[in-house]
Amino acid sequence: MLLGQFCFSVNDSLVKWTVLKMPGNDNLFMVVFFRGTFMCFIIAIILAFQGKLRWEHIFKPSALHGRGLIEVGLTFSFLTSILMLPITDVYTILLTAPLMITASGVIFFRERVGWREWLAVMTGFFGVMIVVWPDDMGWKLAYALPLFATVMIVFREVYTKRLPHHYSGLEIVLITGLLLTIAAGLASIPYWQTPDWSILFPILGATLAVTVAHVMTVLTVRLAPLSVTSPGRYSIIIFGAISAFIILQEVPSTGTIIGSIIVIGSGLFLLGLEKQKS
Repeated sequence: MLLGQFCFSVNDSLVKWTVLKMPGNDNLFMVVFFRGTFMCFIIAIILAFQGKLRWEHIFKPSALHGRGLIEVGLTFSFLTSILMLPITDVYTILLTAPLMITASGVIFFRERVGWREWLAVMTGFFGVMIVVWPDDMGWKLAYALPLFATVMIVFREVYTKRLPHHYSGLEIVLITGLLLTIAAGLASIPYWQTPDWSILFPILGATLAVTVAHVMTVLTVRLAPLSVTSPGRYSIIIFGAISAFIILQEVPSTGTIIGSIIVIGSGLFLLGLEKQKS
């Protein structure tokens, strides 16, 4: 989980840097298309080398394709948000996913949640409000994008946990990557331009980072309980702040730092309560 979060943060900063360096700043989908093409090529080679490249799993609609569609909505909303907002702001909002899982359990599965759990959830959302209402105390519509992405993360993790185990982690990532690449390719048509070869290296770097990140995350979710691995997700705040500073020269605001501390603290408190129950 820690390796996955580190690689996600490097990928996100490289994608944002690449898009901002291209003329017009409207080439996000083209960058995602090239990154996805490279990633699928790498994973397909690995599966073929292992003798596990099964074409029927790729082209026959299955539960894997459902996960891929969730990932398309998540990736588009998330990457668009990091172009419009500081990366650490977006990460802080995404870290409410464990809190949302607790709240959704009450709403959809009628789970019993005590007052301390609800206090942790409300405190976490208060931390997010500190981030989304910065110094000017004004709401930005762009903050709706990472909120939507957070909901998609909750759906994706629960969905991945329930996937049959005869699908390998690399197969899950390959089919998810194929659907995302196709969607990004179609979305990039109105903005298409001949890419400069100078963007090849950062895209390749993002490809390697996101490939490792997806594989590590899928394996973590499938091999361990969500409550055990969730604390590792909070490391992306640290990794993200470092990579955003080095690659993008972004410095987190005071509100982001305070909000991050509140969100992380409430999430860890909630997970501590879950461990006491078990």
